[in-house]
Amino acid sequence: MQHAFKLSAAFLGIVLGCIFVPASATAQWVLVDSTSFTALIAAGEDCYVRIPSFSDYFEVVAPPENLTADALTAVSIAPSWLQMDLRDNFRRLDQAKQDVYADLIINATAPYIDEICFEIAHIAPQTLSTSMNPQVLVENVVSLYAIDASLDYVDIVDYDTGADFYSTTVYRVLEGEDVLEFELPREIYYWYVVHPKLHQERPGYIDPNSGFAIDPPTGVFWRDYLMNHSDDGYPLLLACIDTCDVLWKNTQNSVDNGAVGAVTQWIKDVMTFTSNPHHDQPVRIYTMHIGTCSVHSYLTAAAGRAALIPTLVDVMYSDNHKINEFWERRWIAWEPVNTFVDYPEGYENWGWDVAAAFNWRGDSYIWDATPRYTEVCTLNVHVTDSEGHTVDGARIKVNSEPCVDWGATAGWTDCNGDQQILLGDNRTFEALVNSSLGNYPPSGMETIIVASEAGTSYEWNVTLPGAATAIDVRADSMPEYPTDDYRLVVEYDVAREIVYGKNYDDIDRFSEPSTPGHIDFFVCDQENFDAYTATDSLAAFEITESSAGGNVDWVLVSSDPWYAVFSNTEALVMTRELHCTAKLYARDMSAVGQETAQWLGPGVRLHQSYPDPFSASTRIRFEMAAGAHVRLAIHDVAGRQVRTLLDGFQRAGGHTAVWNGRDQRGTEVPCGIYFCRIEIGEHSDIWRMVRVQ
Repeated sequence: MQHAFKLSAAFLGIVLGCIFVPASATAQWVLVDSTSFTALIAAGEDCYVRIPSFSDYFEVVAPPENLTADALTAVSIAPSWLQMDLRDNFRRLDQAKQDVYADLIINATAPYIDEICFEIAHIAPQTLSTSMNPQVLVENVVSLYAIDASLDYVDIVDYDTGADFYSTTVYRVLEGEDVLEFELPREIYYWYVVHPKLHQERPGYIDPNSGFAIDPPTGVFWRDYLMNHSDDGYPLLLACIDTCDVLWKNTQNSVDNGAVGAVTQWIKDVMTFTSNPHHDQPVRIYTMHIGTCSVHSYLTAAAGRAALIPTLVDVMYSDNHKINEFWERRWIAWEPVNTFVDYPEGYENWGWDVAAAFNWRGDSYIWDATPRYTEVCTLNVHVTDSEGHTVDGARIKVNSEPCVDWGATAGWTDCNGDQQILLGDNRTFEALVNSSLGNYPPSGMETIIVASEAGTSYEWNVTLPGAATAIDVRADSMPEYPTDDYRLVVEYDVAREIVYGKNYDDIDRFSEPSTPGHIDFFVCDQENFDAYTATDSLAAFEITESSAGGNVDWVLVSSDPWYAVFSNTEALVMTRELHCTAKLYARDMSAVGQETAQWLGPGVRLHQSYPDPFSASTRIRFEMAAGAHVRLAIHDVAGRQVRTLLDGFQRAGGHTAVWNGRDQRGTEVPCGIYFCRIEIGEHSDIWRMVRVQ
């Protein structure tokens, strides 16, 4: 609609006689959109909240997880404490495998659901992606409960705590003359009783006579097989432990030691310690009845877990040795071959200087056990790229000759590029670092410690040849005439960060979370977001580097689209787990009269000035589907031009002009009535505004 700019004296008189100033001219915020979401943001990815121009809504853009419908259903069935781990593992599987394992969860029944969920969440994707028969994961758990019914020293307890349901075990232990009960920590139960992978083997149904994978009935799984089967002339494991009334008697180096002692004697009875080609599968090892320390440790781990004893494999590669440990309020050294129970000093009593010992977890993560076997020194490793930025997920291999296999131990850097490794004394160590940014040293290994001393800390600072992606962001400046139509409130928490690493022995990739997590955060407009996605330098507001969480309350200062960005683009390996609540508010103009809008013509929309009446400033908003010449001017009641706000070509999109109540020379104008005229291309309009104190 077009209006000629003609102001008669009669018209002005009518206007002047109708001035009304409401009692309250203060606008309030009204919630127009909100959401809460959780996202797994992998290395090199980001997640953002986008607020389009002049919109009462926002969009959440998170990295795609590509989970199937069945996988999502399985996640919803899992206990709440396992759901994010399950999501993370599912997204690293192809969709066909997702459905295979999701089906196990969907069809699981109580009390097996949590254990089956844990297996699928915490077996490395490389193992889950093999031809392993998935039903072995169900049998493993069903057998676990069946065995529990036969044992007196342990009980599985199931806690029905709503969405957070879980299981664990309660053990009876002889301490002095008292039988005490202790509940196993939840994570120890799932990792070292339930988990079906012991060391390098692939869980599955195995032919005892060949060691090859084959489906039942020829193929068997170690938990039920070892407990309920015995070869001719050998004792039945269940018969050895079903009369035990305690887990152990806190006795060192004895087979008269509850269930631990009974399993120790069973290993001694069914195995002969003689050099023989290694085999990883416990059912095949049992059938051969022969081997050295490695196969003894694999069979002991399987027998221990079959007997519901939390058991793991402990590796000492520099001394060419493997043993076991079991948990009872602490990890306790256990080697049936030599009847070593709670005797970690035995190896240095043999004259060894233990270089390093590490424990093996079912997803192929390894962790430090060295202080249980020797006095230690501390190696602090710090890894940066060629530009001085810290490197996450770099793999550190440490060696000490003589050594078998790949080295003595390993570690992976955290978000700060750091890793601490505990090493034995009286040894010389060399090391190397692997990363997607290159290796250091370029070939071979570098000697880092000579004649290590107990209690000493050693520093190794490594610079890799490559450079990681870095965000070049600086603080933005406020526009001359900021808007305040919309307000974004973001509350976020980076619950965890997950490092992934490849195990040297079986090439599986583990996932190891740590808390809290950290992520980069900033708020920027469209132009700077485009620069960010193009990896150019950008300007932003509310910049927080490596943030574990926060609360951001941001008023959108221009009519551009705005972005609240959670960026993990600088990470090389780590995934961040983000929990976020976002709320968008708009001005409530009911206290000052609703802001109105009209179409001046096709693709041209005008929002009349707000607030009106005004004191310090008022804003005029308009949107154009195509760029056009825009002239926007303020006139007094006599028709004289007071101020020109715009006079030139404006791009397509939303625009806001702000009049601060001053004339062209910057002088504050008197209170009273003023008129605003806008011309957008061939369209124009005029309206009244009132300035008050």
